[in-house]
Amino acid sequence: MTGNKSVAKQSGEKSKTLGVTMSGSRDKGYKVDLAHKDALKEVFGSENPEMSEALLSHCLKVLKGDEASDEFPANDERGFLLATVAEIKPRDAFEQMLSVQMAATHVAMIRSGRWLANAERLDQVQSHYNGYTRLARAYVGQMEAFRKHRNGGKQTVTVQHVNVQDGGQAIVGNVSDRGRGANEK
Repeated sequence: MTGNKSVAKQSGEKSKTLGVTMSGSRDKGYKVDLAHKDALKEVFGSENPEMSEALLSHCLKVLKGDEASDEFPANDERGFLLATVAEIKPRDAFEQMLSVQMAATHVAMIRSGRWLANAERLDQVQSHYNGYTRLARAYVGQMEAFRKHRNGGKQTVTVQHVNVQDGGQAIVGNVSDRGRGANEK
């Protein structure tokens, strides 16, 4: 199958760019090759090698057998999980763990969507739809927690265009009403 080979080749190339190459399966065990000693640190953003190794293990634990095996290259999600975490660029332990959870939730949501698409009976459709919806909500919650953590809970609003009519005034900056009346000094 040409399609499977191209997917496997693309997955392997992406893993090499991260400096981490994985082979094996859950049943036979995994072999992880690092292009350099800081490869996992660069993926997970952790100075602690034990944390990086544990996060890598967590990435593998959440995948189904055929999603983390050399035998099923078209289903292999190992490189995707690592690439996703690397793209998020976690800055601390909270972001490291949450980025792994977000990547795993995304994979589970796509898996659930595949099951929904292939459901043939109404009870299957309802079950997979409910699972997909819960995963989508969880993902949005994870993104919101990540945003709040990274921004310190502050929301930023950017105004890109303002029209001020003749005689009008525009104020740029923080505006607050301190409750003073017009006659107070």
